[in-house]
Amino acid sequence: MSEQRVLAVMYHYVRDRADTAEAGIRGLETAAFCRQLDRLCASLEPLTWPMLDAWHGGRGNLPHACFLLTFDDGLADHAQVVAPILEARGLRGAFFVPGWVLESGRMDSAHQIHLLQAWMGDGAFAEAVNAWLLDQRPQDDWPGKVDEAEARRIYHYESPDRAWVKYLLSHTLPINLRNQMLGALFTRHVGDPREVAGRWYLDSEAVVTLAQAGHTIGGHGFNHEPYLRLSAREQVRDFSRCASMLREILGPDLRPFSYPYGSFDDGAAWRCHEAGFAQAFTTRPGWIRRNDNVHALHRLDTIDVDAFLEQELSCPLLH
Repeated sequence: MSEQRVLAVMYHYVRDRADTAEAGIRGLETAAFCRQLDRLCASLEPLTWPMLDAWHGGRGNLPHACFLLTFDDGLADHAQVVAPILEARGLRGAFFVPGWVLESGRMDSAHQIHLLQAWMGDGAFAEAVNAWLLDQRPQDDWPGKVDEAEARRIYHYESPDRAWVKYLLSHTLPINLRNQMLGALFTRHVGDPREVAGRWYLDSEAVVTLAQAGHTIGGHGFNHEPYLRLSAREQVRDFSRCASMLREILGPDLRPFSYPYGSFDDGAAWRCHEAGFAQAFTTRPGWIRRNDNVHALHRLDTIDVDAFLEQELSCPLLH
């Protein structure tokens, strides 16, 4: 018998944004999302997260090759656009939500960056970031340098300049300083962060509705920061607050986790387990196999799916 394997696919934005001020935000338009779902269904068998969890626990088998749909960041797109499309196809997904945006009603730093780039343009945004840093003169313990190779690896789908800015703000600049900068720029160039957040994210009611429809709700950190930026104590607190938030909204249950930015190591994986999350997904591409570390599961970005299927399964593109 051939080895059983699962392809977890990662999505973020799914919405038609052409001819809007948000057109520069990278994501899938609905037609492209539907085409990819059709191709996945034609090539692999769909499964739900509880099926994956049971398989890893030795409680049953799966078809030879399956796929799991996952959605990060707790975006309103997921309830307004994604859920109806999945319902029409009889599919279910795993939706990973960060706790802080649910609790605070404010914008996450990553999405502030995306909106600022869309509204201002890449060049103007980069200039504004540099001007703010020159004016503020960050503390001496910040090296002021970006690992450009790592920036290109993480943001391989972006231009070098855009990858540099994203890496600087999300992985290098001190968190408090970054938040001050983004708060000032966002209010000046986009608008009231609370008003934008109110339409940008799922709220608690939408999360409950997704769960009642048969989708899995998992954690995506509380503060949505890369775990390798946090101390061990900060990691424990963040995992714990995320788990507690989900219990408050949905009740006690086994749930998966998705590492923000795919940032983790063995220590973070252990702390994720200790916080009670049954599995955790990375951004490392590849198949999930039965003997894998369940707190370091592979996952493929939507932009890499077509090439992966063609290479792995010799599946031609659907037209």
